[in-house]
Amino acid sequence: MQPTKQLSIALLAGITFLSGVCQLPGIVFFETGDPSYHRETAPSGLYEGAGWRYQGEYKEFLGTVISPRHFITAIHLGKGSETFVRRSWFTGEEVDRVYFINPNFNEGNGSLDIPGTDLRIFEVFSEFPEYARLYTTSDEAGREVVMMGRGRSRGEEVRRLGQGRGWTWAPEDQRARWGRNTVDGFSDAGVRGPMLVTDFDDILGRDECQATFGDSGGGVFILKGGDWKLAGILFGADSNYDTNAICGDGSEFLASLFDGSGFYIGRDDSSCEDWTLVSAANDLDESRSFASRISSSAPIIQEVIQSAIDDRAKTPAERFNEWLSEFGIGGGKGSESDGRPDLLEYFSGLNPGMDDPGIPFLVEGSGGKLRFRIRIRLDAPDRGLSWEIQESPGLRSKEFQRVSGLRKVAQIHSLAEGVEILEYEMNYPARGLMFYRLKVTLEQERVARRVE
Repeated sequence: MQPTKQLSIALLAGITFLSGVCQLPGIVFFETGDPSYHRETAPSGLYEGAGWRYQGEYKEFLGTVISPRHFITAIHLGKGSETFVRRSWFTGEEVDRVYFINPNFNEGNGSLDIPGTDLRIFEVFSEFPEYARLYTTSDEAGREVVMMGRGRSRGEEVRRLGQGRGWTWAPEDQRARWGRNTVDGFSDAGVRGPMLVTDFDDILGRDECQATFGDSGGGVFILKGGDWKLAGILFGADSNYDTNAICGDGSEFLASLFDGSGFYIGRDDSSCEDWTLVSAANDLDESRSFASRISSSAPIIQEVIQSAIDDRAKTPAERFNEWLSEFGIGGGKGSESDGRPDLLEYFSGLNPGMDDPGIPFLVEGSGGKLRFRIRIRLDAPDRGLSWEIQESPGLRSKEFQRVSGLRKVAQIHSLAEGVEILEYEMNYPARGLMFYRLKVTLEQERVARRVE
């Protein structure tokens, strides 16, 4: 077992970062300063599948997908974004995918924080095709990790007494990268909870890395049982160094050092506290990265995400019937509890048990144009729901055909309701009389309802 490491400095009152330990709002490599190294490129060879495909962008940072509907990131990044974006270089798909965050999650809080940690879980409306498994055992020490970030790369060399000691941090470029390290031990970050600790040394050669500004929220993965599992979420790193302990002289700098002996670590701010001389004796000579430890919170996290995992195993029909039962309805695919087909209200995110003012489908004509308005729940495709606008010169159902020549002119999202409003436009038909309907189909059951 590796020795347990404690943070050398305490939390500053009223501030959520550690003095001398920078919360990561990129990755520095030990043996290369090439800014394109491992940039927006998935790990390969022995490291294929090492968590890269589970990453996505939240704000300017990263998060990790942990269920069909949840991702996890760092609390100290704050809130503010309505989306979580899976870039093509993460997924291997041709296009990026945008997922909308559910503001109603956790009784309207919009997220769920794991008590005593820096871990925050968000829920999205649509479903992720795959997700990371959690690292649940407490045997991380000594194991190799692959970590991801989206911040700074390596800058100029730092020298002391004629010897290279490390590198400063280059400006942020917000490009995703991955690197490797080894769990050296653990740390207690007080109110931010238990941390995995890695040192910046040359044990792993070219891929050896250290976290920097911009890497917060990135996933840290360990291979176990043939599967790369999420073991940590990047939190902070040793960062603020100085050649002396003089307050306010402006000589501090941000760096990743493999030998910081003789430098001071701390913060040259108004308090001028906690400047500590770096030495091997106090185990600060190698810069450290800190990641919130997943295994310590795995039971709580699993409880939060389990319902989404269970839903994935259900058929579209089962999910439809469960939705009906939430409103006290047991009618099934043919019911019309409030005068509208229940399947249509399921598709539109409306209440099937009462007269909901929402309009699933609307056709309007003006200025030689027809405009169609459709209300669709954001997770409709994931629930096996599909649709099309159809037309017919008569009302016999066999005469209805798919409308062609539609132009999408508007797309409005109502996240509070979990729906989007799509609007399409077309020229008036050549025929004087035409009927239109919206056909909604539930996968497998092939159930269709229409609005004319």
